[in-house]
Amino acid sequence: MIKLQVINCTKKYGDITALDNCSFTLTSGIYALLGPNGSGKSTLMNILSTVISFDTGDILYNDQSIFNNNDYLHCLGYMPQYSCLYEELTLFEYLNYIGNLKGLNKKYLLEIIPNVCKQVGLLQVMHYHLSTFSGGMKQRAMLAQALLNDPDILILDEPTAGLDPLKRVEIQNLISNLSKEKIIIFATHVVSDVENIAKEFLLLKQGHLIYKASREQLCQQLIGYIVEKEVDDEEYYYLNQKHKISSIHFDQNNKRIARIINNQKDEKNTIMPNLTDVYLYVFEKELNND
Repeated sequence: MIKLQVINCTKKYGDITALDNCSFTLTSGIYALLGPNGSGKSTLMNILSTVISFDTGDILYNDQSIFNNNDYLHCLGYMPQYSCLYEELTLFEYLNYIGNLKGLNKKYLLEIIPNVCKQVGLLQVMHYHLSTFSGGMKQRAMLAQALLNDPDILILDEPTAGLDPLKRVEIQNLISNLSKEKIIIFATHVVSDVENIAKEFLLLKQGHLIYKASREQLCQQLIGYIVEKEVDDEEYYYLNQKHKISSIHFDQNNKRIARIINNQKDEKNTIMPNLTDVYLYVFEKELNND
């Protein structure tokens, strides 16, 4: 069984604490990393990918510290948020180049490159120049390079950004199928991308890990707080000042229906909460500051 442990990990940039005494343990499965800008997500991912070091604490991969540990690097796949592609190369040439940087042998690369291209839906364009790729195709090319070494730990930063709905579902299904024998950390701002595939959710707030829990455990906390009701202009203005509004839509009679997160629990006329409700409830202040 693979295991990744973050133990009392802290990282500061001058007077700013980006990650504060963070601890958790991961085994195989998908873990959604959620939090607004400035919550510490990028810092955590950069530390886990050994791009930067931490100040205090430790990180263990199968009970060994990850720094100065070549076994960890060989078992790691990382997909950054922004594409790092050499657009003058074809996809095959790019993956071959990245594979050489990872120390993979030539014979292995000739076998694995077509396989990962097929996995991410790019086999037919494997010999096209990356400069001709759309934004979504470039995202999938970045995922392909992360899969080259068949990593045990896969860190994905906004992997579905720029994809159309069909390709988003395809990538979600691919990631889900990979998760049986891998630890996959899936950082995103789009809660719906991970709501149905994540084993657990890591919620970071101002550098603190405030929750590591399943969807059911997170939503359980808001049972009795979520209401949907018809509101006119005046009532909507009032509710928007006093409560959190999760969503607004108009029904077939053109009546405004507000989904409201109440400040106090009321078992009557409430509906089941979802992860978007939880996200808004937990991060309301940070989102307003953004």
